[in-house]
Amino acid sequence: MKFVSIFAFLASSVAASGLDQSSFETELMGIQFNTWADAHGKVYTCEHSKAKRFEIWRKNHELIEQHNSKHPSPSYRLGHNEYSDMTLEEFQAHFKLGQPVQASDVKPKVSNSALAEEIARSLKEVVDLPDYTNWILQGGVTPVKNQGACGSCWAFSTTGALEGAKFIHTGELVALSEQNLIDCDHQDLGCNGGLMDNAFKFDEKSGGLCAEKDYPYKAAVGICNTKCTDVPGSIVKTFVDVPPSDERALLAALAMQPISIAIQADQLAFQFYREGVINDESCGKKGDVDHGVLAVGYGTDLETQTPYWLVKNSWGESWGDAGYVKLARNSTNEWGMCAILKMSSFPVVE
Repeated sequence: MKFVSIFAFLASSVAASGLDQSSFETELMGIQFNTWADAHGKVYTCEHSKAKRFEIWRKNHELIEQHNSKHPSPSYRLGHNEYSDMTLEEFQAHFKLGQPVQASDVKPKVSNSALAEEIARSLKEVVDLPDYTNWILQGGVTPVKNQGACGSCWAFSTTGALEGAKFIHTGELVALSEQNLIDCDHQDLGCNGGLMDNAFKFDEKSGGLCAEKDYPYKAAVGICNTKCTDVPGSIVKTFVDVPPSDERALLAALAMQPISIAIQADQLAFQFYREGVINDESCGKKGDVDHGVLAVGYGTDLETQTPYWLVKNSWGESWGDAGYVKLARNSTNEWGMCAILKMSSFPVVE
């Protein structure tokens, strides 16, 4: 929806006709809002509710335009999506952002800890790394999913890492069930958060996960289904915690397979991210993380020459760049851009 170009054309027409500019802008905003609402299937219960959402949408539109019109041009662009009628606070609450990634305070024990520790050490010793890695193009990433109004990002991050590990191990890509984790992994907190390491440990103990088609997602906690069949090749043998605050170790891990990561996503940039590389040093400066996602590659932006991490989100394809976001590498933050180096791990499957 190219609101800016439409606005510029009609505004020039109004200026030529001598009509009141302020009234015209308000009316045009209303037309743009209705177009956006129709595109995203928005239905409001009453005119008061619609007026409230329109005012929020209008303020967000101004924020988007202000960011995109900065000089010099910002490294990333914002745009409207299905969350444009939410305040930042409502957006954070919708995805349970702004609170630390949580579950049990007890760190899960790794049954094959010697192997995990050996792999973790080897990540720090890798000398030669490819300049570019993209597991989407290599066929190891399932289509973007949508967690909805449920704080289950940890489950989507977990299944993404398992799907990638299984693909590398067996050559077959199968979408695994987040609902299986939400309903059955009681060490984590369902729609109220969790840890990917806990979920890997659950998989290890339970003997794998069911396929998404056999155990579909409901965005709510339900009764554990024990009758579906675990997917061969989805059993965790061990899982490896990537050494924190070590960019090269994460690069080495990501060159091998997709990696579960946690980031700080309670930012305006994440509500309206559209394209480009997020390069805001304030994001993740304190090492706070509140959202589990999946790192699926890295490279360098050809236009800006900015090195980036390629990250798969779980907010649907209408968000971001078809569901993905790029975060700058080489950050001056101890924990990397948006704290991407704080908490990352990956499974070894059998």
